[in-house]
Amino acid sequence: MAEAGETTVTDAVAKFFFFSCFDERVSFSAGLSVLAELKAHNRLDDEHRSHWVQALHRWKRKLGRVRPRAWSDSPNEHGFMVPTELDLSAWVSYMNTAEAEEVEAVLFSRVLRFSDEEIAQGLGVTVGTVRYRVGRGLRHLGGYVEP
Repeated sequence: MAEAGETTVTDAVAKFFFFSCFDERVSFSAGLSVLAELKAHNRLDDEHRSHWVQALHRWKRKLGRVRPRAWSDSPNEHGFMVPTELDLSAWVSYMNTAEAEEVEAVLFSRVLRFSDEEIAQGLGVTVGTVRYRVGRGLRHLGGYVEP
């Protein structure tokens, strides 16, 4: 069981898809699929965090093909209900202009709080590559954040 302040598998999946696509129904459908996949392989506990990274990375590429579940009263409305005081414009601008690998590395490292080692193992790259992508991504994101 996760200690207070640690990211659980459901937290990681929900946040990953929220910050990746901003489409509530696609996020919900993809999130359920990832959780089902991890459960089927008995990888829901904290010792399998690199497998979470691997599964999320694999599903990120499939997002365009995910058919959203129709569960809303307004089937033509996309997007999450976000508090008005939460400004995500810097993140959206960053996502639209940065390299996909850098966005993903920043998301795993800074938002989801995976270690560099967990990310490297999950993505099949070196720890140095993860650190390079995170560093580049943070510099790029910093250009959108007001001082």
